[in-house]
Amino acid sequence: MQNDHKKKPRKYEIISCSRRTDIPAFLMDWVIEKINQGFVDVANPFNKKQITRVSLRPGHVKCWCWWSKDFSDWINYYKSNKSLFQEYEGHYFQFTINSPSELENQIKSSLDERLDQLNWLIEEFGTLAVNYRFDPIILYKKKGSNQIKSNLNKFEYIINHVSKFGLKELIFSFATIYPKVKKRMEARGYIPIDPPIKKKKEILLKLLKICKLNHLEMKACCQPDLLKLQLPGVSQAHCIDAYKIQKIVGIFISKEKDTGQRDACGCHKSKDIGGYHGIFQCKHNCSYCYANPRKS
Repeated sequence: MQNDHKKKPRKYEIISCSRRTDIPAFLMDWVIEKINQGFVDVANPFNKKQITRVSLRPGHVKCWCWWSKDFSDWINYYKSNKSLFQEYEGHYFQFTINSPSELENQIKSSLDERLDQLNWLIEEFGTLAVNYRFDPIILYKKKGSNQIKSNLNKFEYIINHVSKFGLKELIFSFATIYPKVKKRMEARGYIPIDPPIKKKKEILLKLLKICKLNHLEMKACCQPDLLKLQLPGVSQAHCIDAYKIQKIVGIFISKEKDTGQRDACGCHKSKDIGGYHGIFQCKHNCSYCYANPRKS
């Protein structure tokens, strides 16, 4: 396919920033630079020679979808550049807050600080604009130990806070143990466990009790095997939800499915402007992350 970065920038209603790395936590200088430039050149992560020039002009972009585990920098940049951010019709947030874990021990903000960030985003942008994610749920063992560990130990504590902030749903998934993830975790002294569907159901039933008490519905992200269980309180996630975004921005948004994602993905179409390598290599360095390019 011919590169189109020398042509007029392509227009996308929704900019995803980003599934591939944590841009809000580490690359806000870069984002501001590209917004002021009016466009960004995005390389296909599987073919670096294929580059798309993407417009970032407010007249072309209807909504930004921000993905992060730590919005401290984003919030500071927003406060310092409020007029710039407000040139866009909408901002939509995917905020992942898991239990603190040795598998993601390089997140600089504490759990309570991140819960405060979540509350701030909700107060500033409203509950419709914020998706809370507990993602992924992961089971593992340390090498030389038979004890099965997980990152669920603070689940109830987090859900209690999320509910008080006014959110009514959470997005979740179980970790997919890709070969590169297995290799990396083993190099770090961990053995990932991919539990059978019976065990996943057992875990979900416990989590559903907590969520029901807090009036939250669980939304499964790319988990068709779990949806087949037809558990009350578990339904398909639409992380980038054009219906929600249309309500946020007050103008029509296309409901076209994002065919660039996995078949089980419920997202509507967006353009991701992130990457995996170079400046995009995520400093959180989480051991289980499918987007982490590190081999060890």
